[in-house]
Amino acid sequence: MTHPQNSATTTTPPERRPGDPATQSEVSPRAWYMLAVLTVIFVLSFIDRSSLSLVVGPIKQQFGVSDFQMSFLLGVSFVLFYSTISIPAGYLVDRFSRRGVIGWAVFAWSSMTVLCGLAKNYVQLFLFRAGIGIGEAALQPAAYSMIRDAFPPDRRGRAFGIYHLGPMFGVGFSLFIGGWLLKLSESGAVAGVPWLGSLSPWQFVIVVPGLLGLPIAALMLTLREPARVANQKSPVSGGWAAYREALGFVRSRWTLYLPLWAAATLHAMAVSGFNAWTPTVIARTWDLPLATIGRTLGPLMMFSVMPGLLLLGVVMDRLSKRGRRAAPLEVALWSMLVANLATLPLAWVGDLRIAAVLYVCHTFFASGMSSSAGATMSQITPSALMGRMTSIFFLVQNLLGLALGPTMATLLAHAYGDHPQALRYGTVTLYCLCTGIAVALYAFTAGRVRKQTFE
Repeated sequence: MTHPQNSATTTTPPERRPGDPATQSEVSPRAWYMLAVLTVIFVLSFIDRSSLSLVVGPIKQQFGVSDFQMSFLLGVSFVLFYSTISIPAGYLVDRFSRRGVIGWAVFAWSSMTVLCGLAKNYVQLFLFRAGIGIGEAALQPAAYSMIRDAFPPDRRGRAFGIYHLGPMFGVGFSLFIGGWLLKLSESGAVAGVPWLGSLSPWQFVIVVPGLLGLPIAALMLTLREPARVANQKSPVSGGWAAYREALGFVRSRWTLYLPLWAAATLHAMAVSGFNAWTPTVIARTWDLPLATIGRTLGPLMMFSVMPGLLLLGVVMDRLSKRGRRAAPLEVALWSMLVANLATLPLAWVGDLRIAAVLYVCHTFFASGMSSSAGATMSQITPSALMGRMTSIFFLVQNLLGLALGPTMATLLAHAYGDHPQALRYGTVTLYCLCTGIAVALYAFTAGRVRKQTFE
């Protein structure tokens, strides 16, 4: 956008129109509203994908499957298509209305969630879980692109921190709401409700959140599409040429992208394995009912992760304003190190109250990693490539991290033999090993970021 200049001695600041890309520290109320809606939808996506973890036991019993087979339902079934479909989704995001892409995606994955609750066997559940992944694949490229264009660099740490309340709040809500729904169904309170009353408790836990998600898709109609930052010389190419352009950019800055993506992938593996098996580990270790676990673990996660994400996001932004280019990475690596140290004792602590305190510390400090990856991606990636680059980023992170986390935890558990706490040991070992390596990779990436200048 160009503006006429006045005399050499007097310059009138250009008027910022609604929907224009953010510059300097300007953030419009519409941008904050957009961020709130995207965060709500991100929370919903994690409720739908995570509700399965609370009812692992009942599903195993009904379908007659093992921990190893369940790990594929928790990881691979969802992530395989979630990752691969993100590539064409990123192309759509860079070409068409991001608002429309997200709206249709929410409707699609909510419908698939309902079908998951109606599955009659393991294969059907696997396929419907894959359908959730197909629907959710479009959310991240579109949301990252919209946030990138609506917020200036010195506000993106906070913006991505708020947006990344989604995973932890989503997992927390899925546990809390799931625990409440499980108890409601087991008590027979919904037995007289048409159709819903005929569902088994584990089906009820999955179907209800899916039904609630259908009207939430309409929220996207209330948003205004933010203007894309027009700072690139070349237009978006078509087809696979679009991704050749993006991959070419990655090759030109591989010392930034490779360690950043590797660290994010290891963190995704650690978190997915830890979160997928935590309710089951608690049930086996302390012999607690699943409904009680969900109603306790959910609030602990939600009320520890929110201050963590917001506080760490504010620290990232303040350090960025002081000229610290690598502020998101620097803050995240230290917080991740503390989270690692808080997680390690969970392998042997016997007192449930001490374990709860350690779990709160774990979720508080682990929250900074996700927002730092998004903030750094938006810093080093041109706007015209943001949708496709985000798609490639999540393809790598999800296929090699999110999909394999639950399965890697069970494989590490096998290393502990027939020990009754083998799954517990395997889950903690996976988390600490992966995040320890990720800290070192973040430190390397931060050093590279400090030496370069970005648009």
